[in-house]
Amino acid sequence: MVSVKLRNIRKTFGEVVALDNVSLDIEDGELFTLLGPSGCGKTTLLRIIAGLEFPDSGKVLFNGRDVTYVKASRRNTAMVFQNYALWPHMTVFENIAFGLQIRKVPKNEIKKKVYDILRLVRLEGLEKRFPGQLSGGQQQRVALARALVVEPDVLLLDEPLSNLDAKLRIEMREEIRRIQKEIGITTIYVTHDQEEALTISDRVAVMNRGRVLQIGTPIEIYRDPKNEFVASFIGKSTLLRGVLKKILDGYGVVDLGGFEVKGKLEDRFKEGEKVTVVFRPEDCIVGDTTSENRIEGIVESVMFIGSYFHIRLSVGGKSVLVKAEIDKNYNEGMSLTFSIPPEEVKIIRPGDGVEVET
Repeated sequence: MVSVKLRNIRKTFGEVVALDNVSLDIEDGELFTLLGPSGCGKTTLLRIIAGLEFPDSGKVLFNGRDVTYVKASRRNTAMVFQNYALWPHMTVFENIAFGLQIRKVPKNEIKKKVYDILRLVRLEGLEKRFPGQLSGGQQQRVALARALVVEPDVLLLDEPLSNLDAKLRIEMREEIRRIQKEIGITTIYVTHDQEEALTISDRVAVMNRGRVLQIGTPIEIYRDPKNEFVASFIGKSTLLRGVLKKILDGYGVVDLGGFEVKGKLEDRFKEGEKVTVVFRPEDCIVGDTTSENRIEGIVESVMFIGSYFHIRLSVGGKSVLVKAEIDKNYNEGMSLTFSIPPEEVKIIRPGDGVEVET
């Protein structure tokens, strides 16, 4: 298989900077996800890796070989698009076999390869059907099979599940993960869906405005966000800006205007600096406790999630989100006490253009 390295990739469209000095190392056999909102540059980056676009500057390396300006047809990559792009007048077999026929593979070998890949994607018995006779999930499996049957070095997936309903998306992301691990192909996956990225990926690069803001495993990205954008984009978080009042053995006390919070310092700071406090709703302990960071607020809204509540509180004029069990009743306007263990509170630098309460 192939490792992919991107070095200082820059791409502009007129005055719009789509990619701003992007560098990544994607390991052989890894399922690596580019995650970010619409317009962040992730699809442009994928197309540059595929050879469908060329960068203004920078390099694309496959196993150390410079392929920056090599045509797409000579890179041995395969892409799966969000709209499937199947030939409606061809059967499932014919759609999958098309790439092999273009490569002039012998007919008996085509037949074997197609039936092998049909078994891999669990579409046996459907080879004579046309795309219009298939469900959305089945069509996506055909598109995936068509990409894999040509044995690419790198598999590229551009929002492949966005046209499926919620239940099918969950099923298909599990299937993509299974297939990718079974064949061990280097895979680069583009999505704006954070849950999808966290469940399917070996590592994730979070992008915004043409830049990579953080790279890490799903757990690292979720539990240890390095900036405001990642903290707000991945999962639910409370972000509050304040002033670092005191530093104590790797922890800081932040004045948030009306109340204080103690948390872990994620960078080197000086007392008096403006900082942002980040914590997750599930890290809040609801109830009258004697723990540090004991805070009282007024319930603004209660959202029933299924097995728990998300409760929005007003604390000193700021909005805070906490998670609570469903064994009690919570009403708007009532007073509620919670605490946050200091080790679960991150103190990071403000910035990255996120709207945060001050």
